[in-house]
Amino acid sequence: MIWAVLCITALALSAVGTALLVFKLYRDWDVRASSVQWLFAIFFIYQCIGAAARLVYFIWLAVYTTQTADTDDDIGGTNLVGTELYQLGTSAVLKLRDQQSGWVTAAIIVGDTTHFGLAIWMFLLVYELSKLVAVSMDRGDQHERAKIRVYAWVGHLLILLFLAADIALAVVFSGYSSYAYIMLLSVYVLQTIALVYMIVTVVFLRVKGRNYESVHGNFEASPLYRRLKWIMLVYALFVFQFYFSSVVMYAAPSKTMRLSSYAGASFVFYYLRGFALSIVTGCSQLCVVRSVRCCVPDDIKARFMLRRDCTPLPRGSDVPYTNPVFVFTDIESSSALWAIGDGRIMQEATQLHDDILRGLLAPYRGYEITTAGDSFQLAFHTIQDAVEYCLEVQLQLLNAKWPKHLHGLVPATRKVRVGTRTIFHGLRVRMGVHDAVSSEGSLVRDVHAVTGKLIYTGASEAIANELGDLGTGGQILVTKRIAEWLTDNSTRLAVKFVVRPMGEYPIPRLHTTLEVFQVVPKSLAARLESFHPQHVVDIEREELRLGTETQTHYMCIQTPTGDRSGLYDISEEGSC
Repeated sequence: MIWAVLCITALALSAVGTALLVFKLYRDWDVRASSVQWLFAIFFIYQCIGAAARLVYFIWLAVYTTQTADTDDDIGGTNLVGTELYQLGTSAVLKLRDQQSGWVTAAIIVGDTTHFGLAIWMFLLVYELSKLVAVSMDRGDQHERAKIRVYAWVGHLLILLFLAADIALAVVFSGYSSYAYIMLLSVYVLQTIALVYMIVTVVFLRVKGRNYESVHGNFEASPLYRRLKWIMLVYALFVFQFYFSSVVMYAAPSKTMRLSSYAGASFVFYYLRGFALSIVTGCSQLCVVRSVRCCVPDDIKARFMLRRDCTPLPRGSDVPYTNPVFVFTDIESSSALWAIGDGRIMQEATQLHDDILRGLLAPYRGYEITTAGDSFQLAFHTIQDAVEYCLEVQLQLLNAKWPKHLHGLVPATRKVRVGTRTIFHGLRVRMGVHDAVSSEGSLVRDVHAVTGKLIYTGASEAIANELGDLGTGGQILVTKRIAEWLTDNSTRLAVKFVVRPMGEYPIPRLHTTLEVFQVVPKSLAARLESFHPQHVVDIEREELRLGTETQTHYMCIQTPTGDRSGLYDISEEGSC
């Protein structure tokens, strides 16, 4: 009877643990804002329902076997005591067909269906997590919600088909039948395949070096990789052994007695999986300290309890923590390029673009906050690092080996020469650079719920975001402080550059106006004649004076209402 009690206890822990984790996920996350967050939530909802359904079944089975003699319970030619019948798990009910009732059959069917659902959600969750580990990507709110709808419809349609088949078999055979159990064994095989897929994914990411994030020689384990690895370890330790023993006991009934003692431990470990997954997914050092704070020394408790939540802020030399310099990037005409053909050309070009931007982060101590679609959100320690990074990115993008069919697909990928010099080639990336300062208000630092990366919220971050959307492809825009620093420290940068003032740009939601400048590698100064800023308003004041090597001029543009016929250049003494 001890194994029955342990199994029921394990199921109760899993049901309660997963229920609490689901509550935590819905409390702390906007599960509709990210497909990974939604998949985590739905995965643990199914874990909770499955554990509850199996708990109901095992309580009934334990009560029944303690009240029934074992003389008729013949398995493989050998009688078993009634209290050991539970070791056959769901298949035990096949030996008790006369004792089946409707609600017991319903509980078993619900449990089987949730097992099938878990296999579906695990495939999708591993896929999405592996994509995030590889590219730290955020598709943007609209695309994330669209992806969630696709996953919800496809996943639940498959689950409903499985449920319908199980119900049909129960109706035809007046209860749970061996055919339904064969379907459950097939689900075990499917979940084993999902586990193999998870292992292959983790190994692949490790071989590719995505298990660590490296910046300027400082290596840290990727939080998403750790989460994926822990899920894999829990399934490997708690689940695989149970699937193996279940298949063996069904395929070779004569071996059942030899496995009976092992089966008890196998069931306990298997039904603890929900509890173990809840621990590795939802707990941290701070959560443990809070739970046992009455037993923890005051100094340790004080150190942890001052944190905002259960997720510690990333620290280290690679994380720009104080007054970071933000760089926001985006690809010009990316939507139009993705819409051409099947998107393979843009997919290949985007991969090359991503490799260039990520490959240059380490030399310039850059920190990848996240990506949103084709846009990168980065942070640097100094203005010099940020601007040198942007200049080098523009030069490498120009010299990259782009797919041949990319050229001329849209105006933004047209190859442009000025004399003998190529000034545009391949994808054109606009970049905005702005440094955070205390005078712009507090910069709130938090941890992204999925990627585990440090994220920033505040006026400085909002300004950088606006600036990143302002320019045209191939253009680097900076705010006044950046421009002044560059003018005073031009000899410190390895890449020669030119700074030009552009004008002012209003940000109504922040009740402020930016003084915007553009920076370009000196070798690509001819680009200046091609840039047409989109939302810069008139300048009606004395000229800004920054020392530069060539003539200073303004581009004064009103917010466009149609074509760009209203865009024009004015020399330094003119006015708009």
